[in-house]
Amino acid sequence: MQAAVLDSVQTEPKTLTLPSVSDILYPDFFAPVPTEPGSAPSESAFKVDSLQKADWTISRILDAEARIARRAELASELHTRVDSWLEKASASDNDSVVYLSSLLRPYVESEVSMQHRSRSLVLPSGTAQLRKLPDTLTIEDAPAALAFCEISHPEAVVIKKELIRSTLKSLIASQAEAIPGCAFELGQDQLYIKPNA
Repeated sequence: MQAAVLDSVQTEPKTLTLPSVSDILYPDFFAPVPTEPGSAPSESAFKVDSLQKADWTISRILDAEARIARRAELASELHTRVDSWLEKASASDNDSVVYLSSLLRPYVESEVSMQHRSRSLVLPSGTAQLRKLPDTLTIEDAPAALAFCEISHPEAVVIKKELIRSTLKSLIASQAEAIPGCAFELGQDQLYIKPNA
């Protein structure tokens, strides 16, 4: 009897469709981006040929730029939060590494000093190695160092020659003088959109 009842009542599994996280938080984060040359949107029939269409186009550009700015702000905030989390999460481990390394170093130095060539101590869990870091020089007062070296050690001073771009532009543009190694192009008009106050 129960088997007959169960056979007569057949339930179909229901599927629940939920929006993905990307659709909720970042609707365009996983959207496909055309990467092929020539995969740009095809020419549309829309033409800007009236003040109303120009105004509508400007409003769409401003809206898109505002969305871009919000995304950049969100990305910057998320980067800052992730960096902060990483720093906090790693703080105790970094402290452990510094402390344990300070305990290990004297023993490794002692063991390595007894070896003839190797600067490594190989153990079952890992290898401790001493490496010489490159020498560093910090110039704390550049004018004083330069004045001294110009007199006492001129081989330590380099005189750098540079071209003055503004003068070159003037020579080429106003005097129409060709300068070898320079290419000059007149600036073109660029379209900028800004909101009205």
